[in-house]
Amino acid sequence: MQPGRCPCHPDAALRPVVRDAPDTFWGCPGAFSYGRCPECGSWVLDPRPAPDEMGPFYAHYYSDDELAAARKAFADKPAKAALGLDGLRAQVVAKQLQHLGLALKGARLLDVGCGLGGFARALRDQAGVEARGVDFNPTCRAVAAELHGLTVDVGELAAQGYAEGSFDLITSWHCLEHTYDPGAELREMARAVRPGGLVMVEVPTPTFWARLFRGRWFFLQAPTHLYHLRPATLRALVEGAGLSVVQLSRPYVPTELAGSVLAALGLRGFAPRLLFGPRTLADHLWRMLFWTLLPLDFALTAGQALFGGAGVLRVFARRPLRDDAGSG
Repeated sequence: MQPGRCPCHPDAALRPVVRDAPDTFWGCPGAFSYGRCPECGSWVLDPRPAPDEMGPFYAHYYSDDELAAARKAFADKPAKAALGLDGLRAQVVAKQLQHLGLALKGARLLDVGCGLGGFARALRDQAGVEARGVDFNPTCRAVAAELHGLTVDVGELAAQGYAEGSFDLITSWHCLEHTYDPGAELREMARAVRPGGLVMVEVPTPTFWARLFRGRWFFLQAPTHLYHLRPATLRALVEGAGLSVVQLSRPYVPTELAGSVLAALGLRGFAPRLLFGPRTLADHLWRMLFWTLLPLDFALTAGQALFGGAGVLRVFARRPLRDDAGSG
C-alpha cells in the first residue's frame, strides 16, 4: 500500500471522509478509506494499493458471465438495441460535438478505456467516425473485434506511441479515475489529438448522496476508483495538460441513488449479481428492488442535475491550434 495524494495538491494533508468502505460494486474483499483534499474538495483513496498490487481488484472485470451476457445481447437483439447505454451516450455526445463544431463523418476517434467497445461502435454506426479503442485489459481486444469489428490496442495509453495529432476526437468514459497520474493521462490525450480537435472525459464526482452514504455511495467503487474529482480540480488538470475547456457539465446518470440504497441495505457485488444475470432468489429480489427504486432515483437525482449537482462531470476540451501539447 502507498499513500494517496490529490493530483492537483500532492502536498495537501488529506482529511478522512470515508473509513473502511467495502467494495460494494464487485464484492472484492477488503476495507478502503478516502481522504478529502482541503484545497479542492476532491476525494482520494488513502492509502491505496500500489500499481503492482491492483491486479486482483480487476480480476472480476470482463468475467465469463459478463462476456456471455454481451454475446447473448447481440445474438438476440438488433445492434442498436443491444448497445443500450452506449448507444444513448453516442446520441447525446454526437449532438454536443456537432454543436461544438466537430464534423463527425470520417473523424478519427480514439476511445480510451474502451472496454468491450460499445461506445466506439455506437458512434461509428450513428455518425460515421473511424473508431479505435485502447484498454489495459487484453480480453477487450478479441471481444471488441468479435462483436463490433473494432480495433482495440492493449495497454496503457502512453505506451501505445500514437503519433502526435493522430486523432480528431478522444473520449474517455469513467477511466481517468482509475489512473495513478490523471495529469499525465490528460497530457497524452492532448498530444495525441490534433490541433483544433476535441477531448471528452467523464468521471464521477462527490455529491450530496456521496456525503450521505459515504462508504456505500454507489459511485465510490473502492479501490479501483482512486479519485473523485471536483469540477475545479478536473478543469485545472485539463488546462494543465494544455487543453482549453469549452464545456463542463454535470449530466444526470441513473443508478446513483438506487445503487447507494442497495449498498446501504447490505448488497455486495452489484455488478456480478444484478448486471450479468441473477442466479439466486436473493439476486432476483435485489434486482426487483433496484428497478423499483429507479423512478425515485430519476425524480431526485435528475432534478439535482438541473441545479448542477449530479454525480458525474463531463468535460469537452479543445487542443489549441497553436500550442505546446506535443512538445517535450
